[in-house]
Amino acid sequence: MIIDPQVLRSIHRSELRKRILLYLSEIYPSATYLSEIARIVGSDPSNVRGALVGLGNRYNGESSLVYLGLVEEVSNNGFKYYRLTEYGKKVVEYLREYYRYYRKFM
Repeated sequence: MIIDPQVLRSIHRSELRKRILLYLSEIYPSATYLSEIARIVGSDPSNVRGALVGLGNRYNGESSLVYLGLVEEVSNNGFKYYRLTEYGKKVVEYLREYYRYYRKFM
């Protein structure tokens, strides 16, 4: 599988994006809401929102998990939920293998 280098760069530049992806992969295929993600990953909801969809100048929307196609936003009865996409699942699997391999050299 080929992963877009921009996706890898975005993930490697943000520990928060990485933690969000790993959490969503743990609950896959379920979706969850923003404040639940924030609580689990130990971050402020506004920072989590920025990592998910971008947020003005602080978080580049083009590096957001939703923009990159790793996470999808699902609306249901006026509430927004977030779920890992199939592509996001494959990227997480790749990252787990990548880190497992490179840990040998650290």
